Amino acid sequence: MVKIIIYAATVIVLLLLIIAIVVIANRNKKLDKTSEVIYELLPNLNCKRCGRVDCKQFASDLVKGKSSPSKCPYLKGKNYLKIRQVLKRERKVHFDTVAFVRCKGGVDCNNKFEYVGDNTCASKNLVHNGDKYCPFACLGCGDCVKSCIYDAISISPKGCAIVDKDKCVGCGECVGACPNKLIELIPSKKFVEVVCLNSSNDSVVTRNCKVSCTHCEACVVACPTRAIKMIGGIPKIDTSKCIKCGKCVAACPEHVISRI
Repeated sequence: MVKIIIYAATVIVLLLLIIAIVVIANRNKKLDKTSEVIYELLPNLNCKRCGRVDCKQFASDLVKGKSSPSKCPYLKGKNYLKIRQVLKRERKVHFDTVAFVRCKGGVDCNNKFEYVGDNTCASKNLVHNGDKYCPFACLGCGDCVKSCIYDAISISPKGCAIVDKDKCVGCGECVGACPNKLIELIPSKKFVEVVCLNSSNDSVVTRNCKVSCTHCEACVVACPTRAIKMIGGIPKIDTSKCIKCGKCVAACPEHVISRI
C-alpha cells in the first residue's frame, strides 16, 4: 500500500513538473516573440543610455515590465507609440496621489555651459550632471512629458516641467523618466510642498538660482505646529501636522514653499 502511495505521489510530482516546464516554455516563447517585435521598432544604436547592454536586452526588459520606453533617448514619434501599443501594459492608477515636480528653476537658474547634443534630459544629464549650476535642476527637455500618455505634464514657458493635477492619475511613469529624480508622487490633497531639492550649501548654486532653497529655516520658524523640519538639508513637511495656515509660504524669501 505504501509503495502504491509513493508511486502515485511520484507520478503526480512528475506531471506537475512537466506542466510547469511547458507553461514556462510557452511564456518565454511569447516574451521572445514580443521582444523581437519591439526590437525592430527601436533605433538599434546600442548606445547603452537606457542602462542596458544593448537594444535587445532593453526590448526584453520592456516586455518584462522592468523598464519604460521613455528610457531610450532616441525613441520618438510613431515607433514610440507603436511600442506602447505592443506592450499594452496596464497602468496602476492612484487617484489619491499626484505627480509633483520639485523644481521651478528654468530660466531662473543660470546655465554653466552651452549644451549641444541630443535634446533629452537623459543625454544632457550625462554631461557634468546637466547644463544648470544646480545639480538638482529640471533640465527642461521633456523626458517626463514623453513618458506621460495622459498629457498631464508639459514644459512651462520658463523651461520647467509642470503637472496638471486634473489630468494626472498618479501612474508614476514620469517618476522613472526624470534622470535627476525631481518628480515624486505625493498625496493629492496635500496643501503645500517644497519645490526644491537643493540640499547643498554651495553658494555657487544659490547665487545662480533665484528660486533655490537657501536653508534659512524661515519656514521652520514660521510654522505654528512645528510641521516643518530640516532633513538632509531641505525642508520636509509633515502633512499630519499641517493646518494649512500658509505661514510657511509667506515666510519663504525664495518662494521655495508653494501652495499646490
